[in-house]
Amino acid sequence: MRSRLTGGILALAAFAAPLTAQSPPPLDKTELIRLLTNPLFAQTEVADVVRRSCLTFRPTERDWADLRNAGASGEVMATAAACDGRRAGNSSAPSPSDEPVQPITAVAQPTEVITTAGTGASVRVRLSRGRTPLRRTTLALRGTTSLGLPRDASAVTDDSGIAVFRLPGVARAGTHQFEIRGASGAPFPGQPAVLYSVRSAKPGRIRVTPDYVAFRGGDTSAAIVAVVTDSLGNPVPGEPVDLTGGIGEGGSPTSVTDSAGRASFGVTPNSVPRGGSVQLRARGLAPVEVEIAAPAGLSGVNTGFLPLQSTSGAVGSRLGEPAVFSTRTVQGAPAVGRTVRFRTLNARVTPESAVVDSTGRVRVDVALGTRAGESAVFASVDSVERVLTLRAQPGPIDTLILDRNGEVVNGRSVTVPVATPFSLRLRARDIYGNLTSIDALGQALRAGRSRLNVRQQDLQLVSIESTDSAVVVTLKAQRVGSYQFVIGSGITAGVRVDAVVK
Repeated sequence: MRSRLTGGILALAAFAAPLTAQSPPPLDKTELIRLLTNPLFAQTEVADVVRRSCLTFRPTERDWADLRNAGASGEVMATAAACDGRRAGNSSAPSPSDEPVQPITAVAQPTEVITTAGTGASVRVRLSRGRTPLRRTTLALRGTTSLGLPRDASAVTDDSGIAVFRLPGVARAGTHQFEIRGASGAPFPGQPAVLYSVRSAKPGRIRVTPDYVAFRGGDTSAAIVAVVTDSLGNPVPGEPVDLTGGIGEGGSPTSVTDSAGRASFGVTPNSVPRGGSVQLRARGLAPVEVEIAAPAGLSGVNTGFLPLQSTSGAVGSRLGEPAVFSTRTVQGAPAVGRTVRFRTLNARVTPESAVVDSTGRVRVDVALGTRAGESAVFASVDSVERVLTLRAQPGPIDTLILDRNGEVVNGRSVTVPVATPFSLRLRARDIYGNLTSIDALGQALRAGRSRLNVRQQDLQLVSIESTDSAVVVTLKAQRVGSYQFVIGSGITAGVRVDAVVK
């Protein structure tokens, strides 16, 4: 970049005669635009050439517009406007000691101010005569009443010649151009102006059409359109919108909003879940769901089991209420006359199929299976399938199991060293063989520990520790012999303990 700038300076030096020689020839409009559009020349370099050479023409309104379109900065515009003052200063023959009259220039810094809808901004303007800043001078921005101000904004320059205009937030996105003028409304040379660009704020809302997609007959595709706006309703362009739950036409799940804030997706019957839904997401916003109708027109979103008061019960028991399956079309009407078929996992239903009634519902009785854990009822109508998840809880205690080191010892004998503690683990099963809670029995055993020690003086109970699933009993034989250990209440488990010398 440095080499390019150096080349640009050398070219400008060749274009303008040395300061020690006669003044360089002034620029015509074509030469000035050629310099402005040449990427080798910086705006400050072009301004220096204009300052030294001046212009062969007096710019008209059209000329000023052409210079702006060619990329002229505020500094270039100001130096071009200064040529008028130099012409006026040179119109009469001055004495060699006379100083040329320096014109007043006003330049916005920067020439374009960008803000977001609803957010105010500041515009800085530098006022100077030549290179000398003008202090305590009132300036105005002509056209700022379009922002809702009662009169055009005005500001006073500080010691650096800078005037700061405070502009209010604007609800609508758009571009405004304000002309910099004096307090009395008098224009400055070159008609300096500032561009005030109001852009959309971050996404505040996403609206999607249609509400649902229903492929009919020979339809091979459908369109989903998302419109993203900010909180003030301005369209947000260039914003990525993602489609999840399916794939867009051509496999692209992302579309970028256009100038109207619209992002479009093409979907086909095979690219989206029939009877389900897809979601459209934009930055920082909650997703919007679009339903995809099932082949028969069913609403996958509004077809399914209604909530139950309780979804659990003891193994082998019936639920306290029937399970209700509700059906709706995408238009919201009951899907009357459709047949719903049921299948189960670790459960039973009655009946196994039924016809939807006039309210769009089917009721079935559910009995939980004999295995503790998850149970489920599946319902299918046309191509839509839904599942009701249940929980089968273990039943009451039916048998007790004693084990030592993982080996069941019910009704058997164990050999232990005398005067050495050893442990037995007690668990419980229900009538179907499922492990069940033993917490209540554990509490009862801890409460009766003293009585157990009295009955078993030579087989001492060292400790009882219980959890919901097991009771751990630690015993110690006081002397050599055989002892019968029985534990439980009503339902019991026992083992013979043979104590021997090591």
